[in-house]
Amino acid sequence: MSNTSAIIPTYNRAVLLKEAIESVLAQSLAPTEILVVDDGSDDNTADIVASFGEQVTFIQKPENKGKADSLNKAIEQATGDYVWIVDDDDLVDPEALATLTSLLEQFPEAGFSYGRHDRFSIAADGTRLHSDTGYWRNCTPEEFLTATLEDFFVHQPGMLVRRSLYDEVGPFDTQLVRSQDYDMLIRLARAAPCVSTEKVVFHQRQHEGDRGQGSARFSAAERDEKWIAYDQKIFSRQQESLTLSEYLPRGIEVADDATRRLALIQRGTIFGRKKLWAQAISDFTAAARIGGRNLDTSETGCLRRAFGSKYGCPELIRDRSLAQSLREIRQCRPAGKPILKALGRGLFWQIRRAIESGDLQTATTLVHRVLYLSI
Repeated sequence: MSNTSAIIPTYNRAVLLKEAIESVLAQSLAPTEILVVDDGSDDNTADIVASFGEQVTFIQKPENKGKADSLNKAIEQATGDYVWIVDDDDLVDPEALATLTSLLEQFPEAGFSYGRHDRFSIAADGTRLHSDTGYWRNCTPEEFLTATLEDFFVHQPGMLVRRSLYDEVGPFDTQLVRSQDYDMLIRLARAAPCVSTEKVVFHQRQHEGDRGQGSARFSAAERDEKWIAYDQKIFSRQQESLTLSEYLPRGIEVADDATRRLALIQRGTIFGRKKLWAQAISDFTAAARIGGRNLDTSETGCLRRAFGSKYGCPELIRDRSLAQSLREIRQCRPAGKPILKALGRGLFWQIRRAIESGDLQTATTLVHRVLYLSI
């Protein structure tokens, strides 16, 4: 048995919760305890949990106060040295806990371990259909923070975190209805190094059920809009707290023109991906005035990811003034033109994506934007 507290927060998902609990109970390395936190459900969640008897500790909240509140209450009661948060609609691989625990035992300096996931959905005939991970970023432990700032690709069921690290960074933010797990991951990554595996450790369910807490429930169709809004809320706050050096790989400080320009480009790319273009353009403009004209491969690669958001870049299509503001970077010396060229090249991924989905109007408009920025 491991020294792990498995936590499953839930709200009105009794039909899916049973499978999630069963997948945790099926671990080859059993957790010390399984805590299920019910966020004021009005379905038969209590009956489902009761069917597992003493195998599960039930924390029943009388009021619906959100996932962050549930996690904070469970972590307060957890007795394990490691904390494993499993979503109530996902399934964990039987070897997941053994794999993640082994990583932390091999690398005691790591604050958390993580692994990959795949996705699945249930067909009309009940067949389970699996697909690939979706967005995933292969990166070194030193690059994990900046990769995570660009996009959220490591999820809680695929992570094992030392309890001491949660104590260090503080509780989940109860003001965030959405993206509270993203906010926490950034805080964990700032505070401690990590270790990873390429193994798939959990299966993420794709479904059309509602999300969020009772007072702010939203449909699957509204998901992206909500994620963008809450990511922007998080990053507007992060802008004030992160140092410029934290936009470089762990262990590297802003010490000269080269590291300063790279850090500004990285921060601009991150804020561009979050649709916070005023900050992004400010950083790209500042970067364009530093150093020489030639960009290195790290800078070029980073700039090409600025328009790589999984949410697309509709703001560049509907707001011509954004393209005009970006184009003004060309006037900055010495690196304005190569920076803008690299940004434009990054749009080709979105163009290809639009073509593959049959949206030729969007693809054509983006081609025009590339020409406008690059020529």
